[in-house]
Amino acid sequence: MNKQESSRVEDKLKSALDEETITRLGFSTGFTERLRVMTPYRVVLSVIGALATQTVETLADLERSFVAMTGVSISYKPFYNQLSKPAFAEFMREVLCHLLGQLVVQVLEPMPGSPLELFDDIELQDGSSFAIVDSLAAQYPGRFTKTSPAAIELHATMSLFQDRMVRISLAPDSQGERDFLPEPASLARKLILADRGYEDRGYFARVDDAGGHFVIRCKGNTNPMVESCTLAGGPVRQFANLPLKKIRNRLRGENADLVVLVKRGDGVFRYRLCLIWNPVHGSHMVLATNLDTVRFSVTAVREIYALRWQVELAFKEWKSYANLHKFQTGKEPIVQGLIWAAIAAALLKRFLAHAAQAVHGVATSTRKVAMAVPDHLRDLLQAFLARSGVSMALAKLLDFLARKAGRAHPKRDRAMGRLFPGLRTVHQQTEIE
Repeated sequence: MNKQESSRVEDKLKSALDEETITRLGFSTGFTERLRVMTPYRVVLSVIGALATQTVETLADLERSFVAMTGVSISYKPFYNQLSKPAFAEFMREVLCHLLGQLVVQVLEPMPGSPLELFDDIELQDGSSFAIVDSLAAQYPGRFTKTSPAAIELHATMSLFQDRMVRISLAPDSQGERDFLPEPASLARKLILADRGYEDRGYFARVDDAGGHFVIRCKGNTNPMVESCTLAGGPVRQFANLPLKKIRNRLRGENADLVVLVKRGDGVFRYRLCLIWNPVHGSHMVLATNLDTVRFSVTAVREIYALRWQVELAFKEWKSYANLHKFQTGKEPIVQGLIWAAIAAALLKRFLAHAAQAVHGVATSTRKVAMAVPDHLRDLLQAFLARSGVSMALAKLLDFLARKAGRAHPKRDRAMGRLFPGLRTVHQQTEIE
């Protein structure tokens, strides 16, 4: 066990779950006017604890968890009244922002000599949507009005090196995804990966101007002007100076590296389109990038883009193991507040996964942690509420995770998983002491 890392993890957790800070957020957001039995601290730890450790189907489940975790007797009605306050959503959002700032661990880094050393971080952008009760359709119109009149989409930017979300926005499902892309200035010396729906040539140019890099998947109908085309056999001159749609069928079955250009003011902006042939679907996957051809071949660009899947796995954890789902309530503050609380629950569990890795040197699976942690996490949160036994409860939890939540195939990670493009874990795998 790394005692220095253990002390660092405990300090981070105590700063994140500091009662004075959370109480201050309760007052500053207007959620709390005076301290009663449902203090901001008890609300936060019991709600997050319930969402992180058990199946929550109704608000009554949260009320019962509050009573069980705090030892405070309260009936359902006053509990509901507190959560239905307009300020509850803002309070939980501020708590989540506080946790995001405190629960930070460096998880991955580029291998020495890897081209990925060019980047201070790799950011993954995506969104995840889910339906809510139909009565909120005016506030949150869905894209599919017949099946989901009301739906919310969460737009998230994830740090790959820290394996955590760094920005999260909540919006109606009908709002455009590109509105939530990171500001280009924030991407200096970083690489952003994003799926279809985020193609924006103006954004590509602004990221390039800011000193950032991008690999963003394009829709099949993208049609810029091709300046040059390189196949496995070398440059193909007859494909130059034509729109992509004119040569698309002639590239079937081939991987192609194109330099394309679009008008920009009085000049042009050049970037690459990497066309990767998928024989199963009989079509190309098209990736736009400004990575240079010397260090990043078409194959390397495809391998890097595959890292975007990590944000999808995080969304799955939110929905499968943190109770991010449709609650049967038409109260907007409750809906929003529980969304932020569910994300906070998932964030806390992912931090503990990385903490176990840092303290014990064993590569952990965030999915296994999300499933296995409930009993020990409940003990830890109750120790915080009791202001006693936090160190012991945390040590037991991290030891349990190191033993029971290790990654199943660490060699596969290096051979074909998230480490394959040139990454390594910051805390190398060792035997548990």
